[in-house]
Amino acid sequence: NSTGATTALEAFGSSAAADDDVTLIGSALPAFAASLFLVADQAGFASNAGGSQGTLCLGGAIGRYNRPGEVQFASAEGGATLRLDLANTPGPSSVFAVLPGTTWRFQLWHRDVNPGQTSNLSNALEVTFL
Repeated sequence: NSTGATTALEAFGSSAAADDDVTLIGSALPAFAASLFLVADQAGFASNAGGSQGTLCLGGAIGRYNRPGEVQFASAEGGATLRLDLANTPGPSSVFAVLPGTTWRFQLWHRDVNPGQTSNLSNALEVTFL
């Protein structure tokens, strides 16, 4: 991305669905960049998805954390954080609860200027919930 680094996404907390304790943390984002966390039931591969400079690594049914309070703006240091509500996970057309034994993939999309207006994506990560 325009920072010269690769946007990174990590998950912290518990993989036990009943604990409802997962926080996604994006780092190395451009300062104050609008950022949107994504969730999907399958892996995928789409280079320059939607005109971005990155690769979308999600497939299948993709949900967007774009409800009030979920869209993030990176800090001046380039970080963005979202604590997930596993009982209220966004799907393409409705919300659902994450169940034990399911695997979900997450990725972070963000605005960028590199050199003109564009967007970029983090790595994707996969969590199998217990």
